[in-house]
Amino acid sequence: MFTIAICDDDERIRGFIQDCANDFFSVSGAQYNFIICKNGEELLKKISSVSEPINILFLDVEMPGKTGIEIKDILANNSIVEKIVFITSHIEAMQQAFGLRVVGFMNKPLEKKLVCEWIKNIYTEYSSREGITFGDTFYQYEDILYIRSDGNYIIAKLSNGKETSSERMGVASFIKKLGNRFVRIHRSYIVNLSHVQRIKYNEICIDNEETLPLGRSFSENVKNEYDDYVLAKVKGRMGW
Repeated sequence: MFTIAICDDDERIRGFIQDCANDFFSVSGAQYNFIICKNGEELLKKISSVSEPINILFLDVEMPGKTGIEIKDILANNSIVEKIVFITSHIEAMQQAFGLRVVGFMNKPLEKKLVCEWIKNIYTEYSSREGITFGDTFYQYEDILYIRSDGNYIIAKLSNGKETSSERMGVASFIKKLGNRFVRIHRSYIVNLSHVQRIKYNEICIDNEETLPLGRSFSENVKNEYDDYVLAKVKGRMGW
């Protein structure tokens, strides 16, 4: 899941960046989460307990206790934080702020357009890494229409009409390896929600006009997941 950390002693700035991120992600329906901290000590404590990468850290330069510069130096040898964007009201401090994983700076007062641009750029890079390997080939999630079982093996149907090589694994185990846009619809099928066209009583139609079976025991969860996915995209388009 894409993770955004915000470390700033100003509650208004923390809330502003959260609002920008919520607006940006409402368009795609992608899953994301926040780590919110009011100082560097709190950030270091929270980082010590996470196992998934923090994809972008918005870090205030001037804070009580450890400064953003000190936090940056502490994190230099910690790969849990992938990208750092500094927040400052003193441009003269920027000479000290350069370093490993620092990708940019934002001056106060913050502008929504600039915050969203940073999130977009880093999320685009992150998304390009999302995918799964079948055999010796890596496939991006967007290129996968659905996944089906064939005995004790898993095969993916691709948007170009081809199929991947098979992987020896069951559906229940395999879905745990996938991103949140995938949902199990049948004991033998997993579908990519971004390629679903419509859901009927006991079947699902996807982009290539194929019809997949919808198992009765999976039906309610599938419809809820799909409704949430569509609603998130509609909210973005309507500007809610």
